[in-house]
Amino acid sequence: MPNYTPEEERNLAVVDRLFDTRNAEDKSLLFAEDAVWWNGLPFVGEGGETEHKGRAAINGILTGATSGPSEKKTNRGVDAYDVSTIRNEDEVVLADGNYVVRQHTMRAKTHGGQDYTNVYCFVFRFDGEGRITYLTEHWNTWHAYNVLFNHFPMEPAHPEER
Repeated sequence: MPNYTPEEERNLAVVDRLFDTRNAEDKSLLFAEDAVWWNGLPFVGEGGETEHKGRAAINGILTGATSGPSEKKTNRGVDAYDVSTIRNEDEVVLADGNYVVRQHTMRAKTHGGQDYTNVYCFVFRFDGEGRITYLTEHWNTWHAYNVLFNHFPMEPAHPEER
């Protein structure tokens, strides 16, 4: 076990709180007001962007998967995972100064009832007060796209009646 500084221990504890699905605290408050969450799949949040800037945008990412599929989401082919079903299995967690790296396997059910498993690696940068200022999220985006974002409903044909 590495010998961490008090600041590194604090940063590790913040990361643990972020991924603690049993704790209903507002996780966006773990981020600095002007924090950025980078995600390489531009379908997260409002879509079309990979950098989500500010606590409000980050809160949208943190809470977006908690709501069930709406008509709007269904028409977009989105089947988000149900946050209440998430189980994370740590693989590697390391701290170095203002950085924490965490790799884990996440397992969950989607709102549509699918099993979802993916491997994630997060790189966190912290400020001196222990708030996250930049989060880089790496994951198997091809797999996530196929499971979460590629479920468009089949539209039946509507031929004229004869």
